[in-house]
Amino acid sequence: MDVLVTDGIMKKSLSVVRTISPRTTKTGVVASYPLSMAGLSKHVDRPHRIDRSDPLEYVRSLNAVIDRFGYQYLLPVGGWTTRALVSNRSELTPDVDVVLPDSGAMRTAQRKVETYRLAKCLGVPTPETAQVSNAADERRMVDECGFPLVIKPPIESAPKYVKYAHEADELRRKVATYRSRYDDDPIVQEYISGEGCGYFALYLDGNCVGSYSHTRIREYPPSGGISACAESEPTAELGTIGKEVLDSLDWNGPAMVELKRGADGTPNLIEINPKLWGSLDLGIASGLDFPTALLCHMAGTGLPEFTFQPHRFQWPLSGDLQHAFHRPRAAPAVVKDLASSDTSSNLSLMDPLPHVIEAGKGFASPFVGDRS
Repeated sequence: MDVLVTDGIMKKSLSVVRTISPRTTKTGVVASYPLSMAGLSKHVDRPHRIDRSDPLEYVRSLNAVIDRFGYQYLLPVGGWTTRALVSNRSELTPDVDVVLPDSGAMRTAQRKVETYRLAKCLGVPTPETAQVSNAADERRMVDECGFPLVIKPPIESAPKYVKYAHEADELRRKVATYRSRYDDDPIVQEYISGEGCGYFALYLDGNCVGSYSHTRIREYPPSGGISACAESEPTAELGTIGKEVLDSLDWNGPAMVELKRGADGTPNLIEINPKLWGSLDLGIASGLDFPTALLCHMAGTGLPEFTFQPHRFQWPLSGDLQHAFHRPRAAPAVVKDLASSDTSSNLSLMDPLPHVIEAGKGFASPFVGDRS
């Protein structure tokens, strides 16, 4: 199999190229930077650089790479890339196989207001949310929800901007900052304190072929963000919610339904991630190798057997050490996981070069940008 993997700068792309390597004859990685985490892996035969500023031109550049190097299968990883491919599906060369969701399902999954509208129709709890376009919208959210409030982009794959407001002036300032940066109206959302959790599934031709759930042990930023350490678990309650949401979309491909438990323990739907997720390593370590399953499905060779085993996983350079930097009281737990044979990590002595890029990104992050 000759396979092209996108979004090489992401740690999940590194987990993809590592897990599919036994089945590939040639693996290429696309990134928009000269050097990328996955592109430096020993499992990659050739890195490719493609600019990501315009979705249509990105797809056309992918076509050129596919045609020149003869890739048979395409594995999109990031949200922006997946959306670009779905929106420009007719432009993608027929010489490559790829698994993509329907454009309507993708729109509902990526646009958070539409996601919450779907959740309400299904009776799935969500935080109170509004896309604010004026001061009256902001006042209404304050009156209905109080503080703190969360300010976010309205689209799942938009640039990361998650801020918290604890009083009215701070809310106005951070909403204005978002508009000035991205020329769009953000959503303002009720803050739900509690543990982050999620449902992860692979759908092929509308059928769920494998799923699991996880609970976040630590996040980065600590106030709420990506998984820094997490534990997988059977789907149970989260599976009932997640499967109902994805079934209603007649989903195709991988997806995560991100949830957060409220004070009463009720899972609230936060967003749908219509793509492979950042904690992908955990699912693979737990016996659900979705990237390999996608390749087998496209090649028509039959799906690999999924045998789920609960697992604990951490990403030291992509969140966990940064978590300890911001919350020193968590440092003993981070060190304990690093030393424990019962906790896996994505660090590999056999494939060390990607971690040079990972360390540079990870250790710069506490010192770059406003994480308030």
